[in-house]
Amino acid sequence: MNVILVISDTLRYDHIGAHGNDWIETPNMDKLAGESWVFDRNFAASYATIPHRTDVMTGRYGGPFHPWMPLRYDVVTLPRVLTDAGYCAQLINDTPHLINGGHNFDWPFHAWTFIRGAEVDRPWVDSATEWPENWKPDPIFDFVDDSLLGHRMLATYARANRKRTKDEEWNAAKVFLTASQWLRENAARDKFFLWVDCFDPHEPWDVPPEFAKMYVDSPGYDGRIDPREIAGRRHDNMPQEAQQRIKAHYAGKVSWVDRWLGELLHTLDETGLGKSTAVIFTSDHGTNLYERGKFGKGYPVREQEGHTPFMVRVPDAGSGRSDMIVQPQDIFATVMALTGLDLPEGIESHDVLKLAREGKSGPRDLAIAGHRTDRWRLHPDETLFTVFDKEWCLEIAAKPEKSILTWLGSLADESDSNPSIVETLRDAGIKELERRGADPLLMSWIRSEGEKEFPETCRFWDGWPGPAGFAPYFSQRLYIG
Repeated sequence: MNVILVISDTLRYDHIGAHGNDWIETPNMDKLAGESWVFDRNFAASYATIPHRTDVMTGRYGGPFHPWMPLRYDVVTLPRVLTDAGYCAQLINDTPHLINGGHNFDWPFHAWTFIRGAEVDRPWVDSATEWPENWKPDPIFDFVDDSLLGHRMLATYARANRKRTKDEEWNAAKVFLTASQWLRENAARDKFFLWVDCFDPHEPWDVPPEFAKMYVDSPGYDGRIDPREIAGRRHDNMPQEAQQRIKAHYAGKVSWVDRWLGELLHTLDETGLGKSTAVIFTSDHGTNLYERGKFGKGYPVREQEGHTPFMVRVPDAGSGRSDMIVQPQDIFATVMALTGLDLPEGIESHDVLKLAREGKSGPRDLAIAGHRTDRWRLHPDETLFTVFDKEWCLEIAAKPEKSILTWLGSLADESDSNPSIVETLRDAGIKELERRGADPLLMSWIRSEGEKEFPETCRFWDGWPGPAGFAPYFSQRLYIG
């Protein structure tokens, strides 16, 4: 059995038609869902981009969460297990973090192909100020200070994309067209693992005019995008019209990804590989669309960020839906089962496809999501991590009264009216952190409800403190003049 893993960065669960969305066009995702086992309770674990990929690569929890650090050489990885078993393993990605800045996610593969042009790519240094041709100022963003046009992300992104003219030159198109070409050239191969990592619909929510206009209700709007929309999306007290425009552009980018995912699915049918190839489609996290007054992801992990799509299409395996609780680590065991390989020792992962086909509810009662725990010392009085079960989302703070409880699909804080649920989920979440290897000193601090002094010297994750001197490359000053 061949296996294709598609990770679409920043794709919200609730922005797919097959998941109940009635206003965003996602025909290819919907068709894939109809042919797949769909897992409606899939939640992020380690957060965000690099931590999530570490979960997937290793099938292990990071004691308790993986941090934003390079992939270690001394761990078992999914593609390496497959290559040792005779599989051809190929990475095709435009997610820059996987291979830029020493993140090391290329090494377990036989080959990798990087599509340039996404956020924080650094194509070359020059003094140019040219914008892509689909950008122009729009009066609805006049509230944004023009000084933000010097934002480092805009500087890199504009340089990387200023020459594009055709739809096929945009990143999502290039990723899926490249993957489709790879499939055609490997159609005779009977054992391959193809990891397609598409950075869209991550910010910037910049799409060709046809898709930018899809969900905008503004007469005369021509589909071009004001770069101040990109730079100023975290502006406080944003006007309603600007909010709606940005939400529409995120939706347009979801439809844009769907359009090019369809190219990959068509190629599977065209080559006949669909009869011998499993497809796993998922996302690392979602995003905020001005819920609670902000756009983009952040901390803590809220439902809008933590609830993600997960579909598994396998020839002759049927289709259906499951509400079992799934986390990214489960991709490892599921792929092992699809390829007939044994799960390596030390991998805490579950074959969720087998469980779903047997009608079982799965081994988890809850999922936990969060960022690296050394961040807790920066804001010890705020939400630290998040617990999900099949009905609730609890953002857990050290002090129980500061925790936030919401129904899945709701924004209303229900903690005051459901104190027993808060207590039960908080206790279960802390026990799960302990089970996943969180340092006892850290757990003692949180069990004291923040009354004890924060343990500065404890171990915050596996491999703490991480590679000496490592810093994410996007935090560095980019471009001069």
